[in-house]
Amino acid sequence: MFEPKTELVPLGSAFSQQGLAQMSGGMHRQATREIEHVQAQALIADTREQGRALLTNTALQNVGALTALEQHLIQVAPLGEGRYKHIVDAYAMGAAQAISRW
Repeated sequence: MFEPKTELVPLGSAFSQQGLAQMSGGMHRQATREIEHVQAQALIADTREQGRALLTNTALQNVGALTALEQHLIQVAPLGEGRYKHIVDAYAMGAAQAISRW
């Protein structure tokens, strides 16, 4: 389970760990909860970006492989060129939409 740290990058005494220690108990707990929330949101955003990058990488590799196959099939069976292009374009469009939704 993710356990956020409550140490802050010093931006001034009010935002340092020392500044937190000088707060009253209630303010300290509230600030700690908010810090943990911000850190959790940052971790979630980072995870989403890593997921989007993985999907993009996979989609690009697949489109490259499908395009190479398309080119080969056009040479072998040129009458299917329009269909091959349509299928590869449809895959690429679907992959782009999936990445956009992610």
